[in-house]
Formats: sequence, structure tokens, C-alpha cells
Amino acid sequence: MSYDLWLIPEQHCDTATSARDYALAQDEANEPGTDVAEGLAAAISALDAPLEEEAGFLSLFPLDGTGGAVFVPSPWSAIQQARDIVVPQAFSVGYGVYDPQLDIVLDPREARAGHLMTSNEGTFPTLTRGLVEHFARAMKVKDFVIIETADEVYIQSQRTDVGAYDLEYRDGSSDRHFGTEVASPDDVVEAMLEWLAGNVAAYQRHSWRKLDLG
Repeated sequence: MSYDLWLIPEQHCDTATSARDYALAQDEANEPGTDVAEGLAAAISALDAPLEEEAGFLSLFPLDGTGGAVFVPSPWSAIQQARDIVVPQAFSVGYGVYDPQLDIVLDPREARAGHLMTSNEGTFPTLTRGLVEHFARAMKVKDFVIIETADEVYIQSQRTDVGAYDLEYRDGSSDRHFGTEVASPDDVVEAMLEWLAGNVAAYQRHSWRKLDLG
């Protein structure tokens, strides 16, 4: 059984539903790949080709385009490797990435540089509003989400109880590390998105305190 990533043109990435519907329609039609889809499939296959079989990230080689889509199956043990390679390749040609296991879509039109780290689903090599909303709202007790835009520049949250979330951000060094507690995933999402947008006044409405991490 493989872990799949579906690559589709960005104009079909408005929602996870629209991304899924487009990809399924391409699969059902089973038309030859478009030039862009075939080029993307070839580029990803070329990155897997030099790897030993046990070190590869594709469970089907080589890849082909199917209409406007590229379906990328990977061994479960290579999910992170595949994500780290496939997402930038897709974005570089104006393609988004739909993850049917998580029902989320990564839209290059709204992406910004950085990483989103999760407690259960690994790391994503990009930042989008959809990723933040999905994982912040899905947190169970002890789960965490970390959004990093540069070394020592990040905002993170951990759900500590029902109706309790620790929220922290670091602005370049340990002496610029602040924390607070909020009550809902809505608060977490809002603070993270405003932090990403650089809207200081919005996320500073919380009662932040400097944390001594010494």
C-alpha cells in the first residue's frame, strides 16, 4: 500500500474538494498526460532514478502524467522524503499538491517559504493558510504544531487540555521567546496567521510573557 500525492494545476486548488474532484476526473478519463504533466512526472522520476531501491521515494517508476494530473505513490517509509522533493517540484511549474490521506491541498498561489512541523504527520516544506488551519484545529491533547520561517524564528502551539493551548513564539533568539495560553483552536489559528502576516497588533492582543528558557 502506498502513500499518495496528487499533483494538479494550481487553478484547481481553491479547496481540497475541488482538487480531489479534478484529480479523480483526470484518473477516470485516463487521457495521455499534458506536456506540463509529463514534464513534471519526468523531473520527479529523474530525482528518484539515481537512488538505490531501498532509498527511493517512489513505489512506481517511472511516473507518467494522466491528463493534467500526476499521481505520485510512495512507500509509507518514504513519506517525508517524497513530500520534501515532490512539493517544490510541483510548485515550480504552477502545480499544487493534494494529499488524499489527509484531505488537504497545498496551493502554490498562497504558499510562503518555511516549514510546518506536526506531532503526528511529519513536516511540510511550505506554509499555507490551509495547512495552519487543518493542523491547528485537529490537535488533540499533547499534539503540537510549529511554524518556522527562519532559524530561531517560529510560532508554536501545543494542546495541553480540553480548552487549553500553550502558544509561544520566538523572534530570533532565546531572549526573544514569549508565551501565553489560549482557549480555542480559533485563537491558535488566528494568532499563527497574524504572526505569519506580520500583523503584530493582532497577535499581541494576547497577554504574552517572556519565557526564561535558561
